[in-house]
Amino acid sequence: MSAATPSVALIVVAYGHAAQLPATLDALQNLAYPAARREIVVVDNGDGSSAAVARSYAGVRVLEPGRNLGFGGGCNLGVAHSNSAIIALINPDLQPQPNFLQALVTPLADETVGVAGAKLLYPDNQTIQHAGGYLQDPLLLAQHYGYGKPDRGAFDTAREVEFVTGAALAMRRSTWDALGDMDESFYPAYYEDADLCLRVRQQGLSIRYEPAAVAIHQEAAALGKGSATYHRLYHLNRLRLLFKHFPDDWLLQAWLPAELTHLRTAADDAEIAGLQAAYLHWQTVFLHGSSATATDPLGNTPAYTPDDQSELEWTLQQVSAKRTIAPLPFRSRLPFVARLRTLWNRTATEIYLRPLIQQQNDYNAAIAELGLALARQRRATDAAILCQGMLLAKTLGRTKNQEPNGRTKNKEQRTEN
Repeated sequence: MSAATPSVALIVVAYGHAAQLPATLDALQNLAYPAARREIVVVDNGDGSSAAVARSYAGVRVLEPGRNLGFGGGCNLGVAHSNSAIIALINPDLQPQPNFLQALVTPLADETVGVAGAKLLYPDNQTIQHAGGYLQDPLLLAQHYGYGKPDRGAFDTAREVEFVTGAALAMRRSTWDALGDMDESFYPAYYEDADLCLRVRQQGLSIRYEPAAVAIHQEAAALGKGSATYHRLYHLNRLRLLFKHFPDDWLLQAWLPAELTHLRTAADDAEIAGLQAAYLHWQTVFLHGSSATATDPLGNTPAYTPDDQSELEWTLQQVSAKRTIAPLPFRSRLPFVARLRTLWNRTATEIYLRPLIQQQNDYNAAIAELGLALARQRRATDAAILCQGMLLAKTLGRTKNQEPNGRTKNKEQRTEN
């Protein structure tokens, strides 16, 4: 790519971002990059409200597929309706600095670079959100360099990384075409950018973090980050990435022990619920070749519902109801006697009893916390059984549902959602 200012298609996939989109489009139209060398394409995956906003901007191409294609599907549609030599994926809640685009596309002049990614800051404009990323081995949890750290120069050096976020990345159209688009089976979102970067690296190209390309990212939490539904969607596609790119023997020997440890020691109740749903989803896929009986990826994940007949749950309810004790008031049919007895208790016995009552309350609280921990461990054990059953189902269903290379057939991955 020899041109100093190659043509760039800025692809913005929106889903209910009517409030955030104006700031993004304003910033894109004010980039210090020749207007004749850039095009803006907005794909509205939602209710049309983002499209209505985008149409008020001159020169913006607006696409409405009429349904939610997911992030990957929306990007593919936008790219298909663009013509530029460079493709830049831009989140609808991103505000790039004026020199952002020039800095982002410059590394792509090097033919060994497949994807270039930006430095993203939180809205305070001084805290790093993303400075390149890596997949934590062997769990493949997506981690971001610099996350939560002040932007004081420690992440101002361009370097090769494992992946960059799809919120702000650029690549040559020729590279995009060689890969055959984003994998739409990572629906509706999460890990499609990591998958894209893995496939680029498999082509012998590098992923470049470019710190001079700076943008503020609002990071809208439409899916309720931290909820059981968020964890289900996140882990559903983390597992998809694992099954797509890693062999069974590695999953059994390296990944499974680490996953079980994570369940026991790090996952909270919401994550355990999300993981259980994700494990069950994939178990269904491997056994039946379709997830038709599994939960809708965009549906709500039911919160953990305790078994009311469980001895542990019943005991927890009793302990929780009685964890705090207090002196009972003296009662008498003669109010004068009751007041005298209360006064006597306060002067003669309450001072002595108060520390004993506090000790008992502290002990009761510790017992209640122990019970909650035991209940969480039971749920983690249930999830661990599902996890191991999922891998067993993967092995049993390989002949029927998988190709010889061990990867799930593309048809089944696309029909399950």
